[in-house]
Amino acid sequence: MTELEKTVLATLAYYDVFDRPLTAWEVFRYAIKTELKTISFVAVLEVLTESKILREKISHFNGFYFLKERSALVGERIDRQKLADHKWKQARRFLKLLPAIPYIRMVAVSGSLALNNSKANSDIDLLIITKKGRIWTCRTLTTLAIHLLGKRRHHHLTKDRFCLNHYITDQSLQFTGKSLYNAQTYAHLVPVIGTGHLIYQFQKTNQWLLDYLFFYPFQTRGFIKNIKRSVFLNKARRYKEMILDTSVGDWLEKKLRKKQEQRIKKDPMTLKPGGRVVFNDNQLEFHPDSPEKGVLEKYNKKLEEIGLAALGHQKDSGLLAF
Repeated sequence: MTELEKTVLATLAYYDVFDRPLTAWEVFRYAIKTELKTISFVAVLEVLTESKILREKISHFNGFYFLKERSALVGERIDRQKLADHKWKQARRFLKLLPAIPYIRMVAVSGSLALNNSKANSDIDLLIITKKGRIWTCRTLTTLAIHLLGKRRHHHLTKDRFCLNHYITDQSLQFTGKSLYNAQTYAHLVPVIGTGHLIYQFQKTNQWLLDYLFFYPFQTRGFIKNIKRSVFLNKARRYKEMILDTSVGDWLEKKLRKKQEQRIKKDPMTLKPGGRVVFNDNQLEFHPDSPEKGVLEKYNKKLEEIGLAALGHQKDSGLLAF
């Protein structure tokens, strides 16, 4: 098997874990790095259609490629796309209000909705970039606003609700959890609020994704096009920040940090095995039930089943040990 065939097969195997068949362009766009040095769409399309070796391991239907015996996924993908389209419409109604919240500098949709692979009860994961020195204040105000809108995920309430599980500041843009799972996740981020300059800096800082993938930056569909920025909301945010960019705001940031740190430390989920919770002045990450470990274990096992055991050594990014 050539390195290109391994790359194509490994990529299809990874997305098979998510029950998601891929188009030829998606196989090329999200191709997983092997020993292959370069890759082109023409070469990927050719090997998908002409490779006798891959023909024994993959199938093709209605423009999608998938592992053998998985043709049912095509109809499922189409259904999930329709569901995701509906969720995007619902999400935009509330996302357009976020520019009014002080210290938000960028918002990106992550998870299943960014992948257009939503299920009926799926929530909407958000990555939020805040101003340096105001991450705790921003988290408090964002949580309060989303809660008052009745769209915050908590307890058993998940459907179409926002999961506010990741904040970083505009001066600490690099992700610390490096793995194939996170590289693929962040490659699908859809920025919906923010400036082109900040998005560029974000992409430039996270070039480590190229250790796992052939291509970066992430896609930018939805940025500006889908979320129209309100002049009124921007002015309201700047006015609030003028009030909070004072000694009063400094005092409030310290008080909110102390209170939230106490709650986080007391929460038994913080040290739950198999997850990761990070809380400091640069990053707030809440993934106590991270699917990362399970996804990579399934992926490694699937590679072994299809004859690519040598590639099945992907590790998680440092989750708490069981």
